[in-house]
Amino acid sequence: MPMKTLLALLAIGLLGCRNAVEGTAHAQSNPPASTQPAEQPPSDPAKPAAPAAQPPAAQPGPQIDPAVDDLLTKLEKSATDLNSFTADVTYEKEDVVLGRRELRTGNLIYRLNPDNSKSFAILFDSTIVNDKKRAEEKHYIFNGRWLAEVDHKNKQFIKREVVPPGKQLDPLKLGEGPFPLPVGQPKAQVLARFDVTKADLPKEGRLKDLRNVDGLLLVPKPGGPQAQDFAKVELFYDRETLLPVGIHTVEANGDHKTIRLTKVQRNPVLDAAALAKLDIKEPDAREWRIDVRPWQQQQPQ
Repeated sequence: MPMKTLLALLAIGLLGCRNAVEGTAHAQSNPPASTQPAEQPPSDPAKPAAPAAQPPAAQPGPQIDPAVDDLLTKLEKSATDLNSFTADVTYEKEDVVLGRRELRTGNLIYRLNPDNSKSFAILFDSTIVNDKKRAEEKHYIFNGRWLAEVDHKNKQFIKREVVPPGKQLDPLKLGEGPFPLPVGQPKAQVLARFDVTKADLPKEGRLKDLRNVDGLLLVPKPGGPQAQDFAKVELFYDRETLLPVGIHTVEANGDHKTIRLTKVQRNPVLDAAALAKLDIKEPDAREWRIDVRPWQQQQPQ
């Protein structure tokens, strides 16, 4: 997965804080306006006074389907007791310009850590490009601050600090994490960033076999930062677990990404082997090429 996508989504997640700081600085740089009333020219008693200007009428907000509103409320509450989940994952990317289709398969592990930070690992084990399959172990592991990209074939280990000091990142939050797997999203945030309606079940593609799910169609608000990355996002949640089982995004450039989760388990006990896959300890430097990039090295010059 290109790091450009990750950093763009991370920027969206931090944009609110950035705008708040910039707004404060702008306000401090401008002196307050004079409080003295401006001198008015004398009025002509022969002319009737012009009617006072009326403020523009408030525009009513979009009406939310009650079923959609209820689902958003349930999803927001669903993460309160979510400590872990696992799934098999299929990730498909279609490049509409090059006509190239790439498919990766593997596993996903998510864990709420004792300090309330969130970790996840997506462990791809095979890649199919234009119907040609090859075994390829490539792992992405996030521990709350660092994202590790582990390429077993080429013995390459890249670890990037993707969260600035003093900030936190939800790895599964739409607009923050490297993969759009939203779990327990605040309803107010979703509605502030997207127009949300019910999504119909797909009739073709990787998600056509979905059953017992509820779907949401998210369209970014015009002019918002999400509109720079997405044209639309379709999310499908299992009705029993309220966990995502299907995600389809159409990016602003027309590319399609589809994620299908199967064999989803909610709150499984993670054994030692699973916990080891969440570890981003650096491998033996005598056998691997290791590249560690702290946050400061990623700042614009």
